Amino acid sequence: MMMARDFTRASRGAAQDIGIWPLLVWAFRTECAQLDLGGGRDRLGHGYGYASMTSIIAQHEQLGCRIDGGGRSDPHPDADLVAAAVAVLPEGCGGARMAVTIAELARAGMMPEWHVPTWIEPLKWGTSRYGRYAVTADAAELGAGGWPHQPYTTRKGGNRFEEVRYCPVNIRGGVAEVTAKRRAWLLWWSALLELRNTFQLGGDLSAWSVTATMPPREPWKVTA
Repeated sequence: MMMARDFTRASRGAAQDIGIWPLLVWAFRTECAQLDLGGGRDRLGHGYGYASMTSIIAQHEQLGCRIDGGGRSDPHPDADLVAAAVAVLPEGCGGARMAVTIAELARAGMMPEWHVPTWIEPLKWGTSRYGRYAVTADAAELGAGGWPHQPYTTRKGGNRFEEVRYCPVNIRGGVAEVTAKRRAWLLWWSALLELRNTFQLGGDLSAWSVTATMPPREPWKVTA
């Protein structure tokens, strides 16, 4: 997984510039803010477009919800605002499931894993007293694309046919898995874009000023 830079507790004074992902890591990892989805997402008027952080907090209060800071000292107020915004992500950005994913990744200081290693392994394994071995098959069973039995002459001059053996394999990390990982990354990225726009338009944070900096949209296209 991709590591995210960690931030210490926000200092007093002028707002500091910060990207949306470092902000999330700061809120959930450093300040230990936690989600409280509260079961009332449909009543929180936060869909596409901007919703004020103040209004989000107010609606949480009306629902009897609060952002739980855990068993430590209370999180920084900005961390509460961040957690509140994540908790009401619109369904088009993944909704509650994405909110949980973002919070868990931010606590770990990790970005989603988009790279899928590819490897080949035997389709079947067998065991013997010498250990595990790859199970092979008769290539003639493949039909036109296979390999017919090969004639050979025995020591006594007789003619016989011998099988050509091959090893059926599985390709792990194929196209379907790669596509799923990349789709998950793009959905996570779109959720971060929604959050970034929300904080930039609202300007509700006291210690931070959210910049346009974002993780790469398609990191698999970035070349060294």
